[in-house]
Amino acid sequence: MNKQEIKLLDEAFALPENTRWSSFGEGHANETWLGEIDGEEPVVLRRHNPNRTEEQILSEFKCLDLLQDLIGYEVPKALYGVNQERLTEVEGAYYSVFELIEGETPPLDKIETCSQSGQALANLHIKLWEERDAFRFAEQERPGVSKETLKSGAALLAALSELEASKNIDAKYLSSAYWADVETALDDALGKLGSLNETKHLIHGDFGPPNTLISENSGELVGVLDWDECRWDLPVYDVAGVYPFLCEIDKTLGEAFVDAYFAGLKGSSHPLATRESEIRALMAAVQYVATYKEFELMVENHLDEPEYLAQLLEQLA
Repeated sequence: MNKQEIKLLDEAFALPENTRWSSFGEGHANETWLGEIDGEEPVVLRRHNPNRTEEQILSEFKCLDLLQDLIGYEVPKALYGVNQERLTEVEGAYYSVFELIEGETPPLDKIETCSQSGQALANLHIKLWEERDAFRFAEQERPGVSKETLKSGAALLAALSELEASKNIDAKYLSSAYWADVETALDDALGKLGSLNETKHLIHGDFGPPNTLISENSGELVGVLDWDECRWDLPVYDVAGVYPFLCEIDKTLGEAFVDAYFAGLKGSSHPLATRESEIRALMAAVQYVATYKEFELMVENHLDEPEYLAQLLEQLA
């Protein structure tokens, strides 16, 4: 942020001029800063994904408002500015300020962490299923993954070709034939997942240990962050989305996460509680769709990371 942006943001959110800002992390296209204020609680400033509209950001806030005190874990709470607005536009970008959730990111290479996250996701999904009617608006405002909401293979090829990274990617991934095969595989995967349509509710959309916080004292999971991908969709996407990432570190971590998730669902009213075998058989299809969506997010946000893009393209082959 430059000095002019900081000045305008301080004014919009009634923050002292001497607020000390430091980079706090970034996602696909979000960036956050920690704001330290003498004598007051620190805050978190977030610059939203430039591909998000004002309506999409406000619908995320609507979800977060409903999630407060509902799921047993802290979630980000957007604060109001001087004009009772929680979203302000500065230099063409949307910003919001949130309360800081105290805690630390758990170590990602421990089975205990992955089991804890799997159990937390089960708890989260049970509550979101029970309260699904409260989030029914998301079916229209934050629709799930489908052939209609995903960009076509031709559109992704065009977007990829515009990236600098495309110069370092195998030419076979830049062919129409490759993307035609990918679309065929995508159709097949989406078709298999059609049997789960009645299980939909609000999902996190990007769940995993990196988006959780644990208490520094007790080690208990206390917060779930980064809800900007939340949507009305199949809960299995939350389960399968992080599985390959954990398995890259060690396969036992991914297995621990999934095992803990299904163990946590047992005896509940959640529709996946009695369908573990079916869901495990569909994991490959879910991961294929999730990989396609991840690639879409990368090129949509102009993220020039040739190695990661090549990895995703190989998984889609």
